[in-house]
Amino acid sequence: MAAGVDITLPRSMTDVWHAPLLALAALAGVVIAVMGALVPARRAARLTVAEVLHNE
Repeated sequence: MAAGVDITLPRSMTDVWHAPLLALAALAGVVIAVMGALVPARRAARLTVAEVLHNE
């Protein structure tokens, strides 16, 4: 957008995210998603078919 209005922004404003930090954030997101899905999946895996059908 800066190029569209013919201005130049300082490098400190455009280079906010660095590659190692982005990789760490992506890894943390995957770990959080897996941990969040693991608890309900383990609970559902322990149910019998009769219990599941009873709750339907």
